Amino acid sequence: MALPLRAGNHTSENDDTLTAYIEAAMQEEWRAARGEALPSAGAEDRRILFAAVAKGVLRYLYTHRDDLITSREITEDFGNHRHDAAFDLVEKL
Repeated sequence: MALPLRAGNHTSENDDTLTAYIEAAMQEEWRAARGEALPSAGAEDRRILFAAVAKGVLRYLYTHRDDLITSREITEDFGNHRHDAAFDLVEKL
């Protein structure tokens, strides 16, 4: 299995956490919509919000992981094959 998913926290910046990815996406969308860089005012509040969203999303997915389609068997002319997906969390509930 790959490395466990990491939600991150309000100090996550430029690391491989969902919080950092949300922050980067917010910066991209702000620039696309407003044509300027995301203001530095409110940066800490945004990171707190993004960390809360990241933790909530990953906890929800982890709690309901048995409800997700995580494997699929495919029968085709050249043979059968199977795809599996699973994930774990660094920060458990």
